[in-house]
Amino acid sequence: MNIRILVGIALAFLSGWLLWQGLSAVMMITSRGSPLSDALLQPPTSLVRIVAACLVLLGALVAVAQRPGGAWLAAIGTVLFALLPIMMAATGTASRLWADEAVVSVVLIALTAALCVIKRRKA
Repeated sequence: MNIRILVGIALAFLSGWLLWQGLSAVMMITSRGSPLSDALLQPPTSLVRIVAACLVLLGALVAVAQRPGGAWLAAIGTVLFALLPIMMAATGTASRLWADEAVVSVVLIALTAALCVIKRRKA
């Protein structure tokens, strides 16, 4: 098993966990009686998190399958996820609420950069 596949698997697990966190937050908000639109768009951080995690997960799975384009799809999702703590900080959210996203963003950036740099094996 080559390094690119291992990086893709790590990226898939991390993005799957991030996706689950985003979905569980939305489910918790809607279970308290709020409409889905409010859970996703008030503020839009939940929607951005879910979309970014989906893109990273899809890109990681494509990379694990050794198909072209997976690294770049993961990169788009990583950029979106990296915008999340920036958006939260810009709106004046307390740093304890977005610090985890900032740390995870650094890890996502490192894994995605590795995915973009490591060459795919030809079948």
